[in-house]
Amino acid sequence: MTELAKEYGAGLYELATEENLREELCEQLDALAECFRKDPDFLRLLNTHGIPLQERFSVLDEVLRGKVHPYILNFMKILCERGAISAFAECAQYYRRRFNEDFGIGEALVSTAAPLSRDQAEALRRKLESISGKRIRMRESVDPKLLGGVRVELDGRRLDNTIQSRLEQLRRSLTGSF
Repeated sequence: MTELAKEYGAGLYELATEENLREELCEQLDALAECFRKDPDFLRLLNTHGIPLQERFSVLDEVLRGKVHPYILNFMKILCERGAISAFAECAQYYRRRFNEDFGIGEALVSTAAPLSRDQAEALRRKLESISGKRIRMRESVDPKLLGGVRVELDGRRLDNTIQSRLEQLRRSLTGSF
């Protein structure tokens, strides 16, 4: 993560803290970051220096005014003005990290070969919460290459209980290589 992303993300987080808006802004930043991840063309447009800054501001106003908090709209304008709009995702990521620290939330990326049912996902969430001692924000991904089982990345740790992993452990134990 860049120093710029930390500085700007921290600035927005401090403002949100002062104004008691941490959760609202966090949700909106997450939603915007996901939209921009799926369709990066909007950020590319805002990063086009051939388009005058006031026109890029107009685009931001047209697309986001009334849909996000004015602080986020102004934050994006500041990034745009400083030629740093491409750092938006990292700024949002840093904001989320600070939010998670303050509220005792753990991030878990759960990969499975097939989608989990609601009951399975909730049972896994409860288990991860008991292991970590934190509330868990779980993101799920389906990876058919896993064949079966579950792989969890939780706050920098990997818990791998996939068939692939178990077969690899069996192979190492049979060949004597560790």
